[in-house]
Amino acid sequence: MKRYILCFSFLFLVLFHLSGEAIENETDFSGGIISPLLVFHDIGWNALGSLTYNYGANFIGAGLGTWAFIETGLDWEWRNFAYNNAHLANAGLPMLFAGYVVPVIAPVSMYLTGRYLSDTKLQITAVAVAQSLVLSQITQVSLKMLTGRSVPGIISGVFFEPNHTRDDRENDFSDEFNWFTFNFYDGWPSGHVVSAFSAAAVISEIYDDKPVLKIGVYSYAVLMGIGVAVNAHWASESVAGALMGYAIGKSVGRSFNRYLGKDKRKDVVSFFVTPNTAGMMIRI
Repeated sequence: MKRYILCFSFLFLVLFHLSGEAIENETDFSGGIISPLLVFHDIGWNALGSLTYNYGANFIGAGLGTWAFIETGLDWEWRNFAYNNAHLANAGLPMLFAGYVVPVIAPVSMYLTGRYLSDTKLQITAVAVAQSLVLSQITQVSLKMLTGRSVPGIISGVFFEPNHTRDDRENDFSDEFNWFTFNFYDGWPSGHVVSAFSAAAVISEIYDDKPVLKIGVYSYAVLMGIGVAVNAHWASESVAGALMGYAIGKSVGRSFNRYLGKDKRKDVVSFFVTPNTAGMMIRI
């Protein structure tokens, strides 16, 4: 437990150190070139902002929602539905695979396309998406290591999910958590869904005048949530991932919108640190 807290504290210190670097000075707007190092823009504050977005309701809802899914038996019923219909699990495998590939390809291709077209907005969107994916990975890996939730055992291992095997237990084991096992690969929440919704929220926040694009990115995120919930994750893990990812993406998207000069809104929740004290301010 102490090791986990120390690692988490050290990680936040690193993020705030990176946030304090003069990254913006490396951006050359006149030439239409955005430095990839802009990925660290306000990353520490955006991490905290994601936790306090909507007054923290997204993360609270993720936890309470999972509890409700377990207590009402919805997780177990959904798992058995997928378990007994192999075609559903197989239909979701493309999204499971895409969840490993798209987060790497998407921001890189967006950035390179933006550089080629001298489109600064597209380049900034690319680094914003990259930052949201970094924060998504930090969030979901930390929570998986903390909670150690057992996998639903719907599928037997495929080459990109070798740890999964079909579990023929008939008793409900959806409430099986192995706390502090430090298994960062499997469990609660779904990292695929956190990443998908965070990227979708960033893109829709920056391109808020493109309704077709917003429908497209959120459709992908929803398909990702359904796809992994029929093979590798409990249904509640997809819901939790969607709530967390949305909060991360909104925090990052608003931060980069302010960088673009589009968003003049002040954060409802802000943090302050002085030599003698630290705290949080809430604007009402």
